[in-house]
Amino acid sequence: MKTALVLGAGGFIGSHLVKRLKSEGYWVRGVDLKYPEFSPTEADEFIIGNLRDPEVVQGVLIVPNQDLKMKKGLEVLIDRDKGFDEVYQLAADMGGAGFVFSGENDAYIMHNSSMINLNVCEWLIKYCLKKIF
Repeated sequence: MKTALVLGAGGFIGSHLVKRLKSEGYWVRGVDLKYPEFSPTEADEFIIGNLRDPEVVQGVLIVPNQDLKMKKGLEVLIDRDKGFDEVYQLAADMGGAGFVFSGENDAYIMHNSSMINLNVCEWLIKYCLKKIF
């Protein structure tokens, strides 16, 4: 079974991507600061986490070992050869229309979104995962 990690899975596009991947038979982990607002997530696993934190990013990139997960709860296998087949990085600082379009928060938004992208890239390099969207 192929595995996919969807970062920003609580947003409109991310939540629909999770549905699409599930319909194609993927095991999907979704990550966001919030659950999808308008429908329950279809992700096999959904983690609430702040991707500006490098430790959160490191944790979500580890793929669960299905056998260990069934036998021993939350154990995971840390193996660079067992990384996610696909990673979709859609997470960004959105903050709502009033926050985003006011023009007063541009540097804050750029900083937060950049930190998310840099953290994701840093750990993808360390885990030798090359396929990202």
